[in-house]
Amino acid sequence: MRRLLLVLSPLTLAVPAAPALAGTGQHAPITITSNAGFSTCGCVTGGDGTAANPFVIGPWAISAPSGGTSGWSVKIDNSGGKITDYFNVFGISSTYNDTNTADPTIWLVDVGTATTISGSNAHPTAGNDLGMGIELDGSSHVSIDGVSYNKGNGIGVYLNGSSNVSINNSKFKATCDMCTPHTGDGIYATGSDHLQIGTGADCPANGPCNDVTYDDGFGIWLVNTHDVVIDHATADANDTGGYVLDGSGTYNVTLENSSAQGDGNICFTVNGQRLNSGYFTDLQGGLHLVNGAHTNTIANDTFTGSAGLGLASGGNGFYSNACTGANQPFSAEAAMGAGNTFSNICYSTTNITDTAVLPPSTCKS
Repeated sequence: MRRLLLVLSPLTLAVPAAPALAGTGQHAPITITSNAGFSTCGCVTGGDGTAANPFVIGPWAISAPSGGTSGWSVKIDNSGGKITDYFNVFGISSTYNDTNTADPTIWLVDVGTATTISGSNAHPTAGNDLGMGIELDGSSHVSIDGVSYNKGNGIGVYLNGSSNVSINNSKFKATCDMCTPHTGDGIYATGSDHLQIGTGADCPANGPCNDVTYDDGFGIWLVNTHDVVIDHATADANDTGGYVLDGSGTYNVTLENSSAQGDGNICFTVNGQRLNSGYFTDLQGGLHLVNGAHTNTIANDTFTGSAGLGLASGGNGFYSNACTGANQPFSAEAAMGAGNTFSNICYSTTNITDTAVLPPSTCKS
């Protein structure tokens, strides 16, 4: 019997390299400004750029921001109008420190194609942590789901002039000790519309869908932002407060099945000087509707806390100073507008005296 000896050359055995698996791939910061960038970035691990099969950017671990010590992890910039391909961002793990509160880890500019940002997080190695979590400027049809920016120097999600954005199953925590608005907010939206926060079909049936607890500023602050639903959110134990609906352009907001417990700022010592954490403001507390915010629906919520007011129209008119243990006079923010409705609300204290507008608290003693 003859034996057949088969010899294969190295070329015969060569196969294309497989995409990096989740959590295993390192990548430099990513910047894309045109469709061509998806081909040249070396960052796409799947998809063909169509609506049915978007490009997938990630999973990648990024160990330094775009500027070396500051900047972003991923920036998709369509301000030049050269991006028409579809893409999703998945599994971006930012593992560096960045003290600049204006630096987002993921940043979309003027993106209008349907996009999902998911599975992304920040794991600072030590010290100063990250700047901002996610920033959307002039972007629309974006779904943020299952992300965690749980310890940063800036806003968790910043929505600037953006629309049709959903946020679900995510956690945001800003931990600046000496904050100025709006660096310590979990979610901050200005000039935006049609936001769905905690309304996804994949949200838990019982319990919060989004967690903005322990922020040094506010859990969620909306400025001139309309047509919003906030459902099953928790903003408990924040140094400044829970929720703010701000401005005459803030209307058709539904805040339901949610909670806020504004425990108030903390007195700490820096270089021998006693300082308050959080914001220097008269909006400490659970929920404030200010500066003409109107025609909003507040239902089935709990707003309590040990500082400020549980539920307020306008500002408190005082700042609760944890270092002195006293309330100091403050020029109050203007009152809310007309048409706001409240039902089944548990609140600790309020400055709304008209029971036709605000029924008695449902809190059980």
